[in-house]
Amino acid sequence: MTLRRLLRRPKYRYMAANRIVPHLPWLVLIAMAIFLYKARIFADTGFTVAQVINTQNFYIESLRIISVIPQIIPLIGVWTGIEIRYVLLLFSLVHVVFFYFLFLFVYYGLRDRRSGLLIILSQTVGIMYGFFDPMFELYYTVPLMITFYAIWRLPFRFRTIFVLLTLEALILLSHPLAFILFAYVLLYDLTTKTAKPFKFYLPVMLVFAASLLFRYFAKCNYVPGIMAGILNNNLPDLINPLNFKVLGLFMLRYYSEVLLAFILVIYMLANQKQWFRLLIVALTFFAYVFLVNSVFPVSEAHYIEQLMFIFVPLVFIPLIYSFPTVGRQGLLNISILMVSALIAYRLAVIYYGGEKFAMRVAQMEQLINVARQKGGNKFVVKKQAIDHGYTKLSSSFPVETLLLSAIDGNDISATIASEEELRQINTIRADQFIFRAGELKQQNWLNKRYFHLDIGQYRSLNDSIPNANINFTAGNLRITIDSKNLYGATDTVWIPVNIINQGKTPVFSGIKNNVFLSYFWSVNNEVLSWNEIRTPLQADIKGYLRQDIKVAVPRRKGRMQLKVDIIADGDWLGIYSMEDVMVY
Repeated sequence: MTLRRLLRRPKYRYMAANRIVPHLPWLVLIAMAIFLYKARIFADTGFTVAQVINTQNFYIESLRIISVIPQIIPLIGVWTGIEIRYVLLLFSLVHVVFFYFLFLFVYYGLRDRRSGLLIILSQTVGIMYGFFDPMFELYYTVPLMITFYAIWRLPFRFRTIFVLLTLEALILLSHPLAFILFAYVLLYDLTTKTAKPFKFYLPVMLVFAASLLFRYFAKCNYVPGIMAGILNNNLPDLINPLNFKVLGLFMLRYYSEVLLAFILVIYMLANQKQWFRLLIVALTFFAYVFLVNSVFPVSEAHYIEQLMFIFVPLVFIPLIYSFPTVGRQGLLNISILMVSALIAYRLAVIYYGGEKFAMRVAQMEQLINVARQKGGNKFVVKKQAIDHGYTKLSSSFPVETLLLSAIDGNDISATIASEEELRQINTIRADQFIFRAGELKQQNWLNKRYFHLDIGQYRSLNDSIPNANINFTAGNLRITIDSKNLYGATDTVWIPVNIINQGKTPVFSGIKNNVFLSYFWSVNNEVLSWNEIRTPLQADIKGYLRQDIKVAVPRRKGRMQLKVDIIADGDWLGIYSMEDVMVY
């Protein structure tokens, strides 16, 4: 393949559609990466971003060298000293842009529309939490595997094998589960019509064996941990239908389109009498179900989504490549329309799923604002006070708050951890801070261009000092409600409220102080009910506090008034607030 042919745009049928439609999903993903860049430092991504910024070097965990790719451009930004908001924005954009370039290479350079479509599917199907934790290596493994297979299917010269071996090494060293996917794709391709001469397989098998040995002898506990998880389980537990029921319900909820595609693949391969491929697909699918069920309990949705992402290429690679290219044009058009609808649906799932992550970022910024009012920059919060369902108080919470706070300036950066994380550490010196659960860092480890933490001990955002004369303090409090104009009847929603303390005495939010935000609905000055949900104050009210309050919308419909107040020791404080709302 010459460079001239690679750069020449292919003449596809329906050129107008091919010039626009395939690029629309990428434009949507790029737009979401820009507008949700703060939310895309969740979990492992936050740790990686913090490591790169503070060490000013690449960060590789568990020998996964593929994680270097998205670090290159942001690291250059750190070296040149750009503002941290742009560093975070680069970290958010670089993932989508990299996959987009892979798509362009396959779609235009290799003239392979099927593989290009698969790359789009790999970044939309089976991903929701993954969009906000894009550093997970399997999200890189799958598009690279598709690129490898797109080249492998071509009648290339033997010297091209060096490009394929480079891709293979990147794939196999990305994640231990990549060995399963790579073996699966090669076995799926191993038919009498598609098999290549042995001289092509020999170097590929040698790299596979070398990578496997490297993983085995290198200091990585992931694979031994998986094997120990399988061996430590009793056979009755492994085949217990109740365990598979939990996993099955999870797949029905989050992977229903993958299950439907799997059924379609089985039908297609059986109809085409491709029994060997049918056996490979079915055995790999159910073996991986057994593996996940044996080792990884269905607990954290974002983590199990990462592990189950393997099902996407397991199913869609045979679906897309086995679908006939000739036949009734109407059937082909319907299939393209259905795949396009699936991509649009998954983009909508990611977008609306991002609402919870945006609320989570807003809550962290609210807590950072309270921390600045109290003075200092190392704080802890009680999980009971801030857990709003969308909070996801994960081990990355301290480093995420540190990154978000530094956007406003390194001199007002702050880090916030949970009291549970603080209790996990026996001793913590005044010049240390919690990086993640069970791990401390020295404050001089921080990149001074972006972060500054004062030497001192952790303080609480939920002070347990008793609220003396709370009724007098209430006279200085004002509440405003930022509700929408319309809510559906019987819905349960989170509504932001602003609380201003005009006095000098704070309202302390310690759990033992029994201070809650609550509300009631009224119509024409008639109160519908006083027994409503109570939401703990997520932090002390010293000057200004913004937080969400959980509200149950009544069954009754029509225009009514929502009033928010504070309950202290079981008594309503009578703080004036009111918002007109239409319930439909």
